[in-house]
Amino acid sequence: MLFQHQKTGELIVKPRYSPRVKLFIVGVIVVVLLVTGGVIYNHGLSMAGYERLSASRQQQDLQNQVARLQAESQSLREALARAERALQMDQTAYQDLDRSLKASSREIVQQREELNFYRNIISPPNKQSGLRIQSLKLESAANAKNTYRYKMILIQALKHDRKIRGKARFEISGLRAGKTTVLRFPQPTDKPIDFNFKYFQDLEGQIKLPVDFEPQWIKVNVTSRGRNAQTVEQTYPWPRA
Repeated sequence: MLFQHQKTGELIVKPRYSPRVKLFIVGVIVVVLLVTGGVIYNHGLSMAGYERLSASRQQQDLQNQVARLQAESQSLREALARAERALQMDQTAYQDLDRSLKASSREIVQQREELNFYRNIISPPNKQSGLRIQSLKLESAANAKNTYRYKMILIQALKHDRKIRGKARFEISGLRAGKTTVLRFPQPTDKPIDFNFKYFQDLEGQIKLPVDFEPQWIKVNVTSRGRNAQTVEQTYPWPRA
């Protein structure tokens, strides 16, 4: 059996709008677009205004923080300046106090030395009378090489009913060309070191040493003359520069 396909014709109906309807539709679309654009524009303006307000607030906050930090910085600088002034005042006061204490300490030492000095004259610890070597000081002469100034104090202890007279000598031991050497001062041709006192006497002078001599010790020999003649010796280390 043979089958034959039959084609059925289809009718397509397209509506046709009148120009008035088309114009109305276009008008509606335009209105919708305008309204939509206005809404978007107003929203944009609103967001822009909010952002400007937010930025303005942030700027104001930052300005407030800067002002606060500047005030704190100024306050800290003023506090630091006050602390520095207080520290300077404390340092000045400490320096004044330190100088005062040092001066007082020197005065106390000096007074003790003077007290000990007069005690040895009036009432020595061993209660022995006669000639004594109280002290010897040596220092380099300012304008003379290998020359030393000496200051020696002699006292007469306990009894002071008569003057005491005599001579003083020095023996300086040291190294010269690697050998132990003893130098005597004053030499026979030098002016003698005489003393003549009742209570005490300061003896001062200079000792000039050879260039190649290295002093180590100095021995002081004082000898009185007369009815109660006596000899006193005392050895001191040579002071180091």
